[in-house]
Amino acid sequence: MRRLSLISPALNAVGQELPSSPHGCTEGSCYPATGNLLIGRAVNLTATSTCGLNGPEQYCIVSHLQLDKCFECDSRRPYHSLRHRNSHRIENVIYLSDRSGELTWWQSSSGKEDVSLRLNLEAEFHFTHLIMKFKTFRPAAMIIERSADFGRTWRPYRYFASNCTRTFPGVPAKGLHHINDVICEERYSDIEPSTNGEVIFKVLDPSIPVRDPYSLEIQELLRITNLRINFTKLNTLGDDLLDRRTDVLQKYYYAIYELVVRGSCFCYGHASECAPVPGVSTRESGMIHGRCVCKHNTEGLNCERCKDFHKDLPWRPAEAENPHTCKECNCNGHSNQCHFDMAVYLATGNVSGGVCDNCLHNTVGRNCEMCQPFYYQDPNRDVRDPQVCLLCDCDPVGSLDGGVCDSHTDLDMGMIAGQCRCKANVKGIRCDDCKVGYYGLSQNDPQGCQPCNCDPRGIIRMGDPCDQISGDCSCKRYVSGRYCDQCLPEYWGLSNDQFGCRPCECDFGGALNNRCMMESGQCDCRRHLIGRQCSEVQPGYFCAPLDYYKYEAEDASGHSPSDPALPVSVAHSPGLVVTWTGPGFARVKDGAGLVFTIDNIPHAMEYHIMLRYEPEVCDSAVHGRQCPVHGGSAFAASLIRGFLVSTLILIPKYTELPGFQGSGLQAEQNREDMVRYMCLDFFMITPMPLLAEMCSKLICSISSIIHDGALGESTPQLRKQPPFSLCRSVLISVCELNRNPFLPPPLACNCHPDGSSSHQCDPLTGQCSCRQGAIGRQCSDCQPGQWGFPSCKRCQCNGHADLCAPQTGECRAGRDNAAGHQCERCKNGFYGNPVLGSGEHCQPCQCPGNPGSNHFNGHSCHSDYSANLIICNCNQGYTGSRCDQCAPGYYGNPEQPGGQCLPCQCNNNIDPNDPESCDRRTGQCLRCLYHTHGQFCSECEPGYHGDAIAQECRRCTCVTAGTLQSACHDGLCHCDPESGACPCRENVRGRVCDQCAPNHWNFGEERGCEPCDCDPQNSLGTHCNMFTGQCHCRPGFGGKTCTECEQFYWGDPQVACRECNCHVHGSNLRVCDRTTGQCDCQEGKAGQRCDECARGFTGAFPNCVRCHQCFQLWDDIICQLKRDLDHIHFTAQRILESGVMPGVGDARIRELEEKLKQVKDLIGSGRNESIHHLIGQAIDDLRYPNNTFGYTILYLLLLFTLFVFLHLLILLFICKVHLHLTDSLSFLHTDVSMFEMFKSHCNYFKNNE
Repeated sequence: MRRLSLISPALNAVGQELPSSPHGCTEGSCYPATGNLLIGRAVNLTATSTCGLNGPEQYCIVSHLQLDKCFECDSRRPYHSLRHRNSHRIENVIYLSDRSGELTWWQSSSGKEDVSLRLNLEAEFHFTHLIMKFKTFRPAAMIIERSADFGRTWRPYRYFASNCTRTFPGVPAKGLHHINDVICEERYSDIEPSTNGEVIFKVLDPSIPVRDPYSLEIQELLRITNLRINFTKLNTLGDDLLDRRTDVLQKYYYAIYELVVRGSCFCYGHASECAPVPGVSTRESGMIHGRCVCKHNTEGLNCERCKDFHKDLPWRPAEAENPHTCKECNCNGHSNQCHFDMAVYLATGNVSGGVCDNCLHNTVGRNCEMCQPFYYQDPNRDVRDPQVCLLCDCDPVGSLDGGVCDSHTDLDMGMIAGQCRCKANVKGIRCDDCKVGYYGLSQNDPQGCQPCNCDPRGIIRMGDPCDQISGDCSCKRYVSGRYCDQCLPEYWGLSNDQFGCRPCECDFGGALNNRCMMESGQCDCRRHLIGRQCSEVQPGYFCAPLDYYKYEAEDASGHSPSDPALPVSVAHSPGLVVTWTGPGFARVKDGAGLVFTIDNIPHAMEYHIMLRYEPEVCDSAVHGRQCPVHGGSAFAASLIRGFLVSTLILIPKYTELPGFQGSGLQAEQNREDMVRYMCLDFFMITPMPLLAEMCSKLICSISSIIHDGALGESTPQLRKQPPFSLCRSVLISVCELNRNPFLPPPLACNCHPDGSSSHQCDPLTGQCSCRQGAIGRQCSDCQPGQWGFPSCKRCQCNGHADLCAPQTGECRAGRDNAAGHQCERCKNGFYGNPVLGSGEHCQPCQCPGNPGSNHFNGHSCHSDYSANLIICNCNQGYTGSRCDQCAPGYYGNPEQPGGQCLPCQCNNNIDPNDPESCDRRTGQCLRCLYHTHGQFCSECEPGYHGDAIAQECRRCTCVTAGTLQSACHDGLCHCDPESGACPCRENVRGRVCDQCAPNHWNFGEERGCEPCDCDPQNSLGTHCNMFTGQCHCRPGFGGKTCTECEQFYWGDPQVACRECNCHVHGSNLRVCDRTTGQCDCQEGKAGQRCDECARGFTGAFPNCVRCHQCFQLWDDIICQLKRDLDHIHFTAQRILESGVMPGVGDARIRELEEKLKQVKDLIGSGRNESIHHLIGQAIDDLRYPNNTFGYTILYLLLLFTLFVFLHLLILLFICKVHLHLTDSLSFLHTDVSMFEMFKSHCNYFKNNE
C-alpha cells in the first residue's frame, strides 16, 4: 500500500499535460505518453552529497522508538537487497522499494545543508510536475531550477522555505498571478511530518487558466534538458544551534524515499511516440525515451525542424486543430534540396517560403521553375521534364548579354522562349546577321554592326545595300565608290535612275577624253570647243574639213630645173563650174613632175594623198587619185600625159584616230557612219556638195583631234612636224639609225596618247613630251594633288591631305588624325567630324589616357550626343565608358598609368560574364563554379572530390551511417579532395565507409562498428553479420556470439549442449530454456520435458485433469507460507552473519538453528507427534527470563506451526476426500478457525516488532 500513496497526488497533475488530439497526428497535434523521466536514467541522476560514498558513516533517527537509534550508511557499492542494504545512493529514489518490498532511499551526509540533486537528460523533454517523498524532515529551504540548453544557463521554477521573507527576501511570497511567475512557497517546508512528508510541484498550476497551451510561452515553460533541486537549509529541532558536535548533527540530513519527475518526450506536438536516443543503451521497462518518432514531415531529436526538402513553410509547433505540417518544397523535380526564406514567405503572402538549392538540369529560380541564363524553356515540355531547358542558340557576337535568349514565353512581355535578343543593328534567329543597311558584325561593337552609309541613289534596291563583311555598298551598274556615291569614269549625274549614272557621251574629238564632271556631266573640252559634250564650236572658230590641208600646184616647183611647172590661170566666168582652187592650175607634161613643199602637218599620223587634176584637153570632170608618198621633205608626182593639176590634198586616215580605233561599239558605229553617209566621198567631188549633218559632226571631231581644238583667226600657227613624221617607216628608220650596239636593247616609248603630244620620247631617258597637266615618263599620271588620269580631278581630302592615290583618289599622308578614303573620319583612337565645313576636329579619345600612351586601354571611341559623353570602345579585358575598369574575369588597376587588366587565374572555373566572379583588384577568385573553391578555384569544394582543373569535381558519396559525424553537415559529407575517400568511423572500412571492418558489426552506430566477439571454439570463424552481429555457429551452438546453446538445445556451452527433447504432447514449443533445459509446458503439464501432470492436475499423462477448486484455494495459501518461510530463513541467516545480538550467545543461536532444521525435517517427513513435541519445547524455551530473542523466535514457531497444520489438512483432504467428505469439511472448518487465530497472533507480533 505504500506505493499507492504516490498515485493519488499524481492524478491531480495529469491535467497539466498537453493532450493529444482525438484524431491522432493527422489533423492536429499529438504528444507521447508521459511517465517518470528518472526510469532508465540512473546514470544521469547525480547528487552533490551522499552518505557513505567514501566509507561507512553513522547517522541517527530522531524520535526513533526502537532501542537502536543510530545506524550505519555505506554507499561504496550500489544497493542490493541481500548484500548492500545500507547503501543509500541517489539511484534509490527512482523506485520506492526494491523487488522484495523493502523501502529504499537516498541520504545525504549528516549536517550538510547545501546539497543539489541534478537530472541531466539526453534531449529536450516536456516536464509537467515533480513529487518528492522524504524519509526525514523536509528541507527548510530549497529551489527547483531548470535548464533548456544542457546546463549552460539555469532559471528557477519555484522557491520553497519555511520563512520565505527571511530565507529568500527578494522572491515574492504571494500566490501566482501569471503562469510563469516565480514565487516562494511555504507549505512544503514545515518540520512536520518528521517522515513520509511530500513536496509536489506542478509546472502549470491548475488554479491559473491557460488560454493557449500551445503558445511559445507555455512551450518554453515546459521544455527542459536539465532539472536541478537545490536543498539549502535543513529542518532541525534547534539543538544544533547550541551543540555542534558530530553526534548531534548525525540526526540531521536529507533523505528521500522516492522522487518522481513526470514528463514526456518533448516533440512540439509532432510525435505520439519516442524511441531511444542513439548512443543510449538503457532499455529499462517504463523508460520515457528522448528521440521523437516525428510526423508532419519533421525531424530532429525533438522534431524541432522540418525534414530536408520539406521547408516550403516555416517550422512551427503543432496545435490542436492544426498540425502545421512541414510542406514539401516544389522544385519541379530539378532538386532535392531547399531552404526556407522568411523574406520570400512574407512576399508571397505567407503562402510559400521554400527556396530550392542546387537546381539541376540547367534550371534556376525559387522553385527551379526557370532556365538559367543561356538556356530557355521548351514550350512543348512539362516544367518538370529533365530536358525542359534547352541551350540558347544565339551568336554571342551579335546578341545582347553574350548570347542570352528569352527564358520562356510571355507575350505580354514580348518574350518568346529561345528567342535571341539581338543588338540594335543585328538580325536573324541567331543574331548572326547584320540588319539591312549595316555591316561588320563585331562583338566589341555595342550596336553589333556599323551602318553602311550607302548613298541611296547609287545602290541596288534589291537585296542588302552593302556587303555584310566588308561594308562595300552594292552599286548600280554605272556607280562606284565604297558608299556608291560616285559615278564610274565616263558617267555622271548620280540619281535614282535604274543605272544610277548616265554616260558622259563626250564628243570623242571635241573632248580630251570621255570623262566628265560627276555632278554636271561637263566634258573636258579641247580648245575653243564648248557644250556639255564638247560638241559645239566656240563662236569665231571652226572645224577644219577633211581637205583642209591643200597644197596648190601653182606653188609647186618642177621635178627638175629642166622641167619646170607651168602655172595656168583660169578666170571665173559665168556658168563655169569651178573645179579648181587657188589661182588655177599647173600644167604638167607627161614625164614631168611637181614638187610640193609640206611643212604644216598638225598631227603625226597617216594621211591619204589626193591630187585634184583634170585633162588639159577637155573639160572632163577632175578625177583624183592617190599617189604614194616618198621619203624626204618633198615628193614628185610623175604624169604620163599632160594634166592640169589643181591641188594636192592630205586627208587624214581617220581610222587611226580615237573614236574610230578598236572594236568598241562607238568606234564601230563611227566607222559605219562615215561609210553610210559617204563622208569621205564628199571630198572627192568638185565642187564639194553640202555635207550631211552626221558627216559634219564626225569631221568636226576629227578636226578637233588633229588640231587639238577648233580653229580660228586667233589660232596659233600650227606646229610643224619634222619631215620624217609623215611616214612610220621613216620613224623606224630614224630609230634604227640611232641604235647603239653597245647599249641595252631599246625600249618602246609607250607614250600615253592622251597625255603626250607625240609618240616619240627622249632617246636616252625615254621621257615623253607631256601635255599640260600630265606628268610622268609616259605622260600617264596626273600632277600631285590630282587623280584619275587622264581627266585628273583634284584630290578630295577635306583639307587633311595633299596627295591621293592616282588611280582611286584615296587620300594619302593624312594630317590632323583623319582617316578614310577622303579623310572623312577620324582614325582609331580619335573622335570628331573631320569633314570640311563641319567645324570639328579629331580629338584624342581619353580611354583614360591619350592614344599611344601606356594608359590608353581602348581602340576607338564615339560620341553619345544624347548624354554628352564620349564612350570608349575598350580593348579586351577593359570596360567602363573610359575603359578605366577591368571587365568581368579580369583584374588590375587600370586607373593608374601603366596599370593593366589581366585575366583572373581561376582555371576556367568562373563565369567570365559575372562581374562578381573574381576580385577586380586582387584577382582572387570569388564565385567558383563546378563545385570548386580556393584562391584560384583550383580545388574541389568541401564535400566534393576530383580534378578541379578539368572541371570534374564530383560529390562525395560517403555513406553517412559509416562516416564520422563531424565530417557530415546538412546532408553533405567531406571526403579526400583527390581520391574521394571518406573519413570512416572506428572499425568502418571502404572508400565510402559502407562496411564494417573484418570481424566487426553494428554498422551505423555513432561509435562505429563493434567487434563480433565470436566464440573461437563454438563458431565457424571470427566474422559475423555486419548489421545483426550474428556469428556463424557450429552445430549445436547458438546465440549472437555462439556462446549459447543452439535453439532446441540447452546446457553450459563451455561443457556440453544437450537436446531439449521436449515432449511433443506436453510442450507448447520444442524450444527449451537454454540454461536450465526447462521446456515451455502446456497448461496442466510439468516437468523439465513437460512429460508429467502439473501441480493441481491429476490423471495419467498426457490426459491431465484439473483438480477440484478447493485444491487451488489452499495451494495458494501454502505457497505463500512457503515463501514467507524462505524469507524468515533468510532473515535469520542475516542475523547470524551480522554478529551476536545482545543476550544471545553463539551456542543459543546454534541450538535454535538446529531446532529450525528439525522443524524442516519434520515438515518433510510428516510425523505429527514429533511436530507437536517440538512446538511444546519451543514454547517452554520462550518462557525463560531475559530472553530478548523470544518474540522473534515465537513468531517464527507460530508460522511453522501454522504451516504444519495446513500441510496436514491438505494431505488429509487429498487422501480421504472420496470417503469422508462431510467429516473433512467439518474438520476443515475447525482448522480454519485455528488459522484465523494464528493469523491474528502473527499480525499482533508484526505490528509490535
